[in-house]
Amino acid sequence: MNIVIPTIGTRGDVQPYIALALGLRQAGHRVTLATHPCMRGLVESYGVPFAPMGPDIDIGHEAARIRAKSPHWMIGFMRVMRFTFAMLEQSHADLLETCRGADLVIVSHSAAGRMEADQLGLPTVSVTFTPEAIPVKDPNDPLLKRMLMRLAGAGMGLLMTRPLNRIRKRVGLPPMGPTGITSETLNLIPLSPQISPPNPLWEERHCVTGYWFAPAPETWTPPDTLAAFLEAGAPPLVVSLGAMALSGEDSLEAAQITLAAVQQAGVRAIIQGWDEAMRQLSIPPTVFHAGSIPHDWLLPRAGGLVHHGGFGTTAAGFRAGIPMLVIPHIIDQFIWGNQVAQLGVGPQPIPRPKLTAENLAAALRAMQTPEMRRKAADLGASIRAEPDGVAEAVRLIEQRGGIH
Repeated sequence: MNIVIPTIGTRGDVQPYIALALGLRQAGHRVTLATHPCMRGLVESYGVPFAPMGPDIDIGHEAARIRAKSPHWMIGFMRVMRFTFAMLEQSHADLLETCRGADLVIVSHSAAGRMEADQLGLPTVSVTFTPEAIPVKDPNDPLLKRMLMRLAGAGMGLLMTRPLNRIRKRVGLPPMGPTGITSETLNLIPLSPQISPPNPLWEERHCVTGYWFAPAPETWTPPDTLAAFLEAGAPPLVVSLGAMALSGEDSLEAAQITLAAVQQAGVRAIIQGWDEAMRQLSIPPTVFHAGSIPHDWLLPRAGGLVHHGGFGTTAAGFRAGIPMLVIPHIIDQFIWGNQVAQLGVGPQPIPRPKLTAENLAAALRAMQTPEMRRKAADLGASIRAEPDGVAEAVRLIEQRGGIH
């Protein structure tokens, strides 16, 4: 099969699809991963064919900048959604051309690919990162819950369906059907069933596969300074806020809070991001400021992980078997932060507006307790023992992917 996988967003929105592309290529399929031009180096470092789509911008940085200038996180979220839809529309012409001649389009969680597949009459397989977004009709639910779910569905319609339908109308397509951006044939959920068990009320097309992990690129080696830091003491905490670690005033304050908390908690740390802010601060010898490092290499060598609650980073932390603290900024990050706490592998999440050196230091100390470390290690070992999620996704795509 000739398969196109389009996605937009940050590195965390691209990395799982690299893993899927590698699995599909190993199974003998031709695969092209289409995303922002700035992601070419990342995609091609894995030997995956790349197709650029849309403006050459770092969407993660732009979205973070929009949130930073918004007076409230919900306003920021709405503005980021508008920006994301604009990127989808601006990517349409490039993606339409890339999809010509494809046998299958894998519609990403970002909705990229659905319009183009519909326009060309191509079958689709879709991907959902957040199972909570899958509607469930339970006849046993009380009336109040059903009413709340209808309200939530109406809100999702305002946020997602109407803007997408406006774009579809402009490119000559009818409104989306009842399944929205998801495939009528197969919707893949790349989560461990231990983290998100399949809901028995889901339609058969929704399939939990297990996580999709890509190894570090074969050409990657750790800098000597990083290797020396790791060897110099106890496994450090990793602070990795992804696209949330933006430049500007908020970044400086967050970096100051983090450095103070690390010293108060008496732990070593590797801090990723906040490049401009960290240059302005005095970094103690117990802290190493790093750039991008493959999670599958770094996290097994870490003593814990502080992050923003993105899908990919949360998955990597679970698999590594280390305690995690989530500093959520937007909606799905709150979901993953609560999941971490409910599983007992991390403290309660601390939303960014409530973050202080004192409560962060207390959380860092809690992450070092034997019970939390044991629970995280046990969960990690269990996830690593699961069948390969990419292999299961490839099997389902070949079996039920809508190719005739």
